[in-house]
Amino acid sequence: MKVLFLLICIGSYYFTLAYPLPEKPSLYQPVFTYPPDFGKEYLESLANLAQVQQEKDSLRWQILWDWGYYTHSRNLNESLRIIQKGLLETQEAGDKRWEGRFQLIAGAILLRMDETEQAELLLQAALKKIDLQDRWLAYTNLGYVYERRGDLSSAFEWAGKTLELGMRSNHRKAQAMAYSDLSYLLWKQGNYLEGLEFGLKSLHLFESWGIPDMDYDFTLYVVGNNLMALDRLDEAEKYFSESIAVGERFGFYNNLSDVYMSLASLYIRTDKLDQAENSAANALKYAGLLENSFMQMRSFLALGEVSFSKNEWQAAENYLLQSIAKAGTDLGDHFFSSQAYQRLSEVYEALGKNQQALAAFKMYHDLNQTIFNEKAEQKMAGLKSELALSQKNNTIKEQALILTKQEKQVTFWIVGTSLMLVFSLIMFRGYRVIRKKNKLLEDQNEEKTYLVRETHHRIKNNLQVVCSLLSLQSERIQDPDLQRIMLDSQNRVQSMGLVHQTLYQGKDLAYLEMKDYFTKLSRDIIHSFGVDGTAELHCDMEEMSLDIITAIPIGLIVNELITNSLKYAFPGKKQGNLTIHLEREGNELILDYLDDGIGFNEKETAFSLGFGGQLIQLLTSQLNGRMSKLPHEGTYFRFVFCPDAYQTALT
Repeated sequence: MKVLFLLICIGSYYFTLAYPLPEKPSLYQPVFTYPPDFGKEYLESLANLAQVQQEKDSLRWQILWDWGYYTHSRNLNESLRIIQKGLLETQEAGDKRWEGRFQLIAGAILLRMDETEQAELLLQAALKKIDLQDRWLAYTNLGYVYERRGDLSSAFEWAGKTLELGMRSNHRKAQAMAYSDLSYLLWKQGNYLEGLEFGLKSLHLFESWGIPDMDYDFTLYVVGNNLMALDRLDEAEKYFSESIAVGERFGFYNNLSDVYMSLASLYIRTDKLDQAENSAANALKYAGLLENSFMQMRSFLALGEVSFSKNEWQAAENYLLQSIAKAGTDLGDHFFSSQAYQRLSEVYEALGKNQQALAAFKMYHDLNQTIFNEKAEQKMAGLKSELALSQKNNTIKEQALILTKQEKQVTFWIVGTSLMLVFSLIMFRGYRVIRKKNKLLEDQNEEKTYLVRETHHRIKNNLQVVCSLLSLQSERIQDPDLQRIMLDSQNRVQSMGLVHQTLYQGKDLAYLEMKDYFTKLSRDIIHSFGVDGTAELHCDMEEMSLDIITAIPIGLIVNELITNSLKYAFPGKKQGNLTIHLEREGNELILDYLDDGIGFNEKETAFSLGFGGQLIQLLTSQLNGRMSKLPHEGTYFRFVFCPDAYQTALT
């Protein structure tokens, strides 16, 4: 046995030398969740991982899912083969969730192969199994099913469901996709301004997400289409060029085919026909690599448009007939099929084939009607039926009412006249009572206004007394540190007193105008420090009124900031500038405070640990806010307050 064991070990050693084990592949990395490096190499790494990871579990299925889904941007048949493999495995394992996810992607791929019936069945089946986080992708592709059939109203409904789900779950990608699809549908309907608005919203969401995936690339193409339809050709070309750059970087053949078709149309409109022909040929090239008959159909249409623009009627006819042949017997997407027939009709007319031109135009008209008018006509017919029935019922009711009125007309006149007389008397008496009450309320309101104004005046006087006491006391103190503390306290009291002074001197007793308040406050503090002429405040803001509960804490914060700047920011008494800016954004108030002094490093000073710093932090918390120090040559603080939440808490 020992000899046999030794022989086995020796044999294993030489076998390993002759046939070394394959290197362990790199760990699985989800696509676009790390710095974008999605390309052919990534798909090859997924293929290798799928070969190694043979255990039928979630990791393997995630690899197959990504591999199949992102392959569909390059080759639909290969993508479908991968997804069907995953679907079979999950069905055998009885994992309903993953089965639903593979059904979802299989439906998306079949849709792009113009198998809309099978695609819809798979997508509806997937909806019953997938998690909520995947539903937006199912909704999106169901919208594509109806869009491909020419049922744009149903496509709008599915895009609306995607948007609602994205808003409810705060899913940025779902929201971006919904706006992108709405933009595309509005473009098809000819609503280009609305389409552009939704497209730009989508791009903003994609860019804030920070991942340039194939859907972001497609949205660039959609925005370019809307701009081109609005005759903003230079802007459109910029978006098309950006879409091509993203598509070529990551190998999005489907998007490249799309955008080259639109670029061909743009070059036709700018009379760059050779460039238009090259773009259309590129569109056909990528459609061929993708093995997508729908893209090929549209690419032939683009080539036909170029030949038509060159007055090459025979070439245009050949391309357009190839486009229609690719569409198949069910004519595929009615929007593009109708365009092919419209252009073919014009080609036949140019060739003198009037009968064929008429037949082609009839096909164009019929297809166009299915997109824009069929549903509207059905709704109108239903409304007409409802209106006719309603008119019959109204006629019967009116006849019955006429008979009743004739019988009771005299009685109604007598009763009505009596009621009007009584009502007039009641109204006159009520008017006199209301006038007396209004006069009483006006008197009471004037009295309360006087009392409130007097209260503010007395509070201001009391605070001024406190301020004077502090000033007198500080004169008897020899310690400079204690004198500085007394001066700081005096400025704080003066800041609160200025609020009440502004209120009783103003028209509004409940709200304080902040720009004027900041100006007066800074002037008083600068004067108290004896630096008039060496420090200047710039109140860079619009007029804004705040209630007293919010104004006082903000005033105290600004008081501390100005005091701190005057103490430390301008050594040697050089000229210094202070800037205050307050604005409202939604439910938040944003306060920016800057000086152009020497600045400070928070770690090297006691500002954040001193009483002033603690007071600022306490007042910021009181207003449900947050403070941040921003990079600046001097000092730059930003405060974001949410006073509404604070007042709600008080309530």
